[in-house]
Amino acid sequence: MSSQRKSCLLITFQAPRMPGGGGEVRSYNLVRTAAEVFDLTVINIGGMSGDGAVPAEIKAICRRVIEPPDFPSAATEPGAAGGRMSSWLRLLSAVMLPWVDHFRPYLRLLLQHGASTAPGLAGSLVRAADAIWARCSGVMPITCFMFDAAWRRIQPQALHLAAAEKFDLVWVEHTLAWPFAEQLLALPALRHVPVLCSGHNVEHSVCERLAEVESQPRQRQLYRRQAIVMRRMELRAWRRSRLILQCSAADAQLTRRLLPDAAVEVLGNGVDGRYFQSDNSVSRSELPLIVFTAGFGYQPNAEAVTWFLASVLPLIRRAIPEVGFLFAGSDAQRLARGLQTASEVSLDGVEWISDPPDIRPAFGRGLVYVVPLLCGGGSRLKILEAMSMRVPVVSTSVGAEGVPYEDGKHLLLADGAEAFAAAVVRLLQDAQLRQRLTEQAAEFVREAWDWSTLCAKLRCVLQKEFCQ
Repeated sequence: MSSQRKSCLLITFQAPRMPGGGGEVRSYNLVRTAAEVFDLTVINIGGMSGDGAVPAEIKAICRRVIEPPDFPSAATEPGAAGGRMSSWLRLLSAVMLPWVDHFRPYLRLLLQHGASTAPGLAGSLVRAADAIWARCSGVMPITCFMFDAAWRRIQPQALHLAAAEKFDLVWVEHTLAWPFAEQLLALPALRHVPVLCSGHNVEHSVCERLAEVESQPRQRQLYRRQAIVMRRMELRAWRRSRLILQCSAADAQLTRRLLPDAAVEVLGNGVDGRYFQSDNSVSRSELPLIVFTAGFGYQPNAEAVTWFLASVLPLIRRAIPEVGFLFAGSDAQRLARGLQTASEVSLDGVEWISDPPDIRPAFGRGLVYVVPLLCGGGSRLKILEAMSMRVPVVSTSVGAEGVPYEDGKHLLLADGAEAFAAAVVRLLQDAQLRQRLTEQAAEFVREAWDWSTLCAKLRCVLQKEFCQ
């Protein structure tokens, strides 16, 4: 690599990889573009599940990669080992032994997570403490604590690197990495270095939407408190950044409304048309099959499946009793286990594939692809992937945000259980409509939403803002 190129330190909480979840694929393309422009060093914290190593093809184009030397099979969850009694014993230990650093991140996480689950007087005290903490302190969001342990494993190495080497730019790839990037930016060597913050969503807006659709009062209160914490964190990130990348015009508009002087650039999500191509070797299911692919560790996606199974699929089966449903992606097995205990949801005729090595066969089996999201942010890569794979799409309005699709031309939009079910039934029963939508959608994606086009735009932005 040329020593004359400017040096960039990129911090990400998840490994950039392709194929992968929506955030991983976006990061993969952004990191590849960054490596074309800068002498790139990557700090990878490890992802929501703590098991995401940077792939070899990304390491090959970077100067160096710092990440945990090995990854546990699953993230630590509050109360995961030993049940509720163990959780409260851990909390008691944390209170009694505050000088033991091992307990401090756990205590913070438990105080927040327990606010939505703990019963009785103890739960009320936890929720009261959480409400004060959320409004009066700089505590990081719950989501960030999910990979705090992984960060602490590489923190000494990351701090040493940031203090010892000269960087011309710090790139924070996803605002959820901000609490960890802040620790590096506080060092004298990085205090005045320009920052690029890449937002995959406006996270506090996602929390607010989750609160709107949540039926459980305690969980709804938790989402609202998390929205406060997320908003505070995002504002800190945006104020420190010379340039903010957002996924959609709506997210950019919200950013500018909260911070009018912010420099915001919209870089939408895309699809790799060479990878996501319709494959005739994958046969459609004998029975009509509806498909949804996503990362189900992301709460809006899990909520989408629950709503679809409880409220939409029964309506579809009134018209087409034999229809099946498949959801595939990371953490699908964990979601299925939770759904099996939910009395309002039936898994009859439902399949799931967890962490498939190749997601394309799932698209290939489906007759209709659905995006039953009730909340979210940014824009959904999976719609673009389904369109590139020539599977007709039915989406809620929220699910199709961020890309200027035309209802009835590129996909069908429907909100509410009855309207959504009617749109799916219409597509299942009308082969000509399916054919027309898939052809128009594939052309739409190919013209403007391929990653090659979007990354060319990003290269121009980076060179203009940071290389002159």
